[in-house]
Formats: sequence, structure tokens, C-alpha cells
Amino acid sequence: MFIETKRLIIRDFKQEDEECLMKIIWQKNVIRFMKDWSENSTVPGRLSGYIKWLESQKESKDIYENKRYAVELKETNKLIGMVGMGLEDTINEVEMAYFIDEYYSGNGYATEALKALFEWCINVSDIPYMILTIDCANVASCKVAEKSGFELFEKRTPISHKQPNMESDSYFYYRKYR
Repeated sequence: MFIETKRLIIRDFKQEDEECLMKIIWQKNVIRFMKDWSENSTVPGRLSGYIKWLESQKESKDIYENKRYAVELKETNKLIGMVGMGLEDTINEVEMAYFIDEYYSGNGYATEALKALFEWCINVSDIPYMILTIDCANVASCKVAEKSGFELFEKRTPISHKQPNMESDSYFYYRKYR
């Protein structure tokens, strides 16, 4: 996978990304809203193993498989985040995901990466729409969703289970159609 935007490169993760990625996933808001990244990286080598698994999937264009891609600045080749997609098990729809290094947040990079990956997914599949599920407490991520063309579909409160990675009891469900 390789997507070039005005300011970013979206590409497959490489083993060299591990150290920088580790720093990003332990930042406050990634831990707060995407804690499975940090929880799954407490064991030495686990992140390295995950990157190896992603590398083994890099030829696949199946958007239903969980894929994560590196987001880097085009000018400096610095890794600043992640964008990805895959089947969300609890609601059985293809969901997109993203996070950006807190040092680079607020510059529109998440919006730019999300839009580019959405277009790629639409071009390689026949999926009618993609979704985002965002914790109601994650106001910044809701702004990214809306700037990326996702529309708020509804607020959901799961009954008898808590959504993974959710701080709140409810989340916003967004959709973007082809």
C-alpha cells in the first residue's frame, strides 16, 4: 500500500517504525481512546510481531481484514500516526480508525489521511459505505470525522456490553457513502 497526498505518505508499516510507533501509542489520548494499542504492547516484542503480521498482509486489498498503515510526513519521512480499516466485529461493518502523534495533532493530518484511505478503499472494493465509531468524549476525533465527510448517523448506547476502547457508555456512529 502506498498513497501520497499533498503532505503525507500512507504506507505499510516497517520494523524500523517500531520505536516511534511505541512512543505514539503511549501518548495520553491514544491510551485514553485506543487503549488496545498500548495494552497489547506491554510485552516486549509484541509490537514487533504485530508489524511483522501487518507486513505479511501488505499485498491484500481485502478491506474487511484488519489493516493498519503508517502515516508519515512527506517532507521529512517522519512517522506521525496510523490509519486503517477492517471489520468491526460487534456491528459487522467496515470501520476506519486513526491516531496522530499529539505533537502533530490539530494540523489536519488525520483528516487528510482518513480521506485518502477512504478513497483507496472505495476504489478497491464495492462497499457502499464505511463507518467510524467514536467515543462521545472524544470531541477532537468527532471533528476529524466531520471534516473528512463522515455524517453523524446516531448516538449509540450498547446494552449489556461495553464497546472496546470506549471511555463513555455511548458512542457516535458515523457513516460515509461512496
